[in-house]
Amino acid sequence: MGNKNSSGGKKKKFLKPTITSTSVTSSISNISNVSNASNNHQNTAYLSPNSDRITRISNELLRKNFTQIESYSLRATFENLSTTNEIGIPYINEGAFVGYLGFPDDVGAGPLIYRSFIYLANIHSNGHTNTLLTYDGLIKAVAVYCDKTKDVIDEDRVKLLFDSFSISIDEQNSPAESDGSSPKIVISNANANVDDNNDEFLKAIGLHHEIDPSKTSKVRCQDMVKILTGLIWLMSSEMSSISTNSQDLLANLKKIVSPKFINQIREDVIHVVERMHISQHNNSVGTNAMDSDEVITWPTFQKFVDRNAPSIFRGFIPFMYGQFLIGLTLSQQRQDSLFQGPKVQYWPKLDTHSDLLNQMNMGLLSWMLPEKVIKRHHWNCLYSSSRHGFSTNRFSSHVFKYPGPTLMLIHAEISKNQNRELISISPNTKGSLPTSKPNKLEDHVSTLLLGAYVSEPWKSTSNPKTCFGSEECALFEVWPVFEKFPASKMSSNYVYYNPSFGIGFGGIATSGTTSNTITVSEQNTFTLQIDNTLQYGRYRNDVLRADKPTYSLSVTRNYFDIPFEVLEIEVFGLGGELAKEKQEKEWEWEEAEVAKRNGLQVKRNSNKEADREFLKLSGVIDEDSRREVQIWEP
Repeated sequence: MGNKNSSGGKKKKFLKPTITSTSVTSSISNISNVSNASNNHQNTAYLSPNSDRITRISNELLRKNFTQIESYSLRATFENLSTTNEIGIPYINEGAFVGYLGFPDDVGAGPLIYRSFIYLANIHSNGHTNTLLTYDGLIKAVAVYCDKTKDVIDEDRVKLLFDSFSISIDEQNSPAESDGSSPKIVISNANANVDDNNDEFLKAIGLHHEIDPSKTSKVRCQDMVKILTGLIWLMSSEMSSISTNSQDLLANLKKIVSPKFINQIREDVIHVVERMHISQHNNSVGTNAMDSDEVITWPTFQKFVDRNAPSIFRGFIPFMYGQFLIGLTLSQQRQDSLFQGPKVQYWPKLDTHSDLLNQMNMGLLSWMLPEKVIKRHHWNCLYSSSRHGFSTNRFSSHVFKYPGPTLMLIHAEISKNQNRELISISPNTKGSLPTSKPNKLEDHVSTLLLGAYVSEPWKSTSNPKTCFGSEECALFEVWPVFEKFPASKMSSNYVYYNPSFGIGFGGIATSGTTSNTITVSEQNTFTLQIDNTLQYGRYRNDVLRADKPTYSLSVTRNYFDIPFEVLEIEVFGLGGELAKEKQEKEWEWEEAEVAKRNGLQVKRNSNKEADREFLKLSGVIDEDSRREVQIWEP
């Protein structure tokens, strides 16, 4: 790909420099003015709608799925970023594109996204591949990233993005580069022979054959780490701008572009990718996912996403929308973010600081949680054990009467007196269990981050066999294993709450109401439970004992039974400000009713005292002899 310009065109400055730890100020500055060349009118002519080679599919996308202002902004962005090659074709080169996106160098996502745009630019191009990011290609790529392909591009968006990050057949057959250089722009043809429609047609005429594994798209594990790191970094940087006052904003921006912060995100992402890789090899840990030649295949990624992270690529939508579809037209209104575009809040804002629901954990959970709650502008911390106290009474007084869905997070320490072998091998199982050797990460793990998404308001279940909740409920483990346990739809024992027992998910209370018995009881069927002190709990999965599990069993481990000690519990309301206001009104109404009843009782007591004085005067009650005539009282 050449960067030289023809004599008829002049290279324009790209609008946004690459963010580094020493260039935070420039990363939040206004868009720089583009230099005016003497022959700028020639560039404009090249970029006019009549001169561009806009394909039918791009025209359809603009007509059906883009508003007038979005189309205008996309055109303006292209004109400001583009240069021309030797034969006068306007295009966006990699340097301008990566600089405009603004990812820190340490994230490493920019060059991969540029390669992705080149791939998507060639969708439905009748076999012709163009390694230049032209305006026509930009339309198609932005449409896919912003989920604006309705009625024009029928392919699954997640698969398109996965394929766009994949390596070509030539790359698969050659050693990966290890010098850290940007990947070569090669349009992958790894999926040329695995089209679902063609496969169904071959089946129908009796010529179906097994798909060649070499034709399945693959993404290098190292590239997957960079992409997912970039996604969480996007959320973290956006959350920093909406959750911080102007005085602390610059300090926050310095923090999020620091190598230390980015490395923390990368470490969290690595254990997610390692889990994908292990599941791909049938839970074997013989290969290192971070080796340069290790890959994630599409079938593996699809299964992982369907269960654990259905919203994994959602974070690209608001970012790319802000960069390309409203970025230049309204950029002057946005002074306090790393991104172009107007000041629009894309991620929920917490009403208080949380160590558990920090930016990185929120990024991971955003892949798991329903999209409807991620779109809420405000999340409220309803209960924190460290602030409100470890007791079911305090829990219910802060969480009950909240009318929306809630998120419970449990930070726990594996019980110190528990033999690790008993956690990995069941002492009371029916037959042998094929258990996999823990990976290096789990060998030294002593803490857990667990959680539950509860779709309905909390309430007490006085009957031991009564639960509440719906099929939307889910359990999940964020650390050390990133895994979601969605409802299996086989039973309805979603959530159990009883102040004399505690909290349970995925079972019924048959024994164990105190912290002494909860860690040794083999009778309760809960997947996750916490005793009535909210200080001890148990987390388990047993494929041999599960009859009709409420939550899907683990696909990464056959068996675990982990007693733990709670370090912190937090519950967040995900229903938005109106839900919190409604809860407060409910509590106010109940307190008023209590006060009203207490007032009546006080009045009755005062009336009784008056009656007593009257009886004393009439001689019915003799105070001197301490004798009372027994009379009936209503």
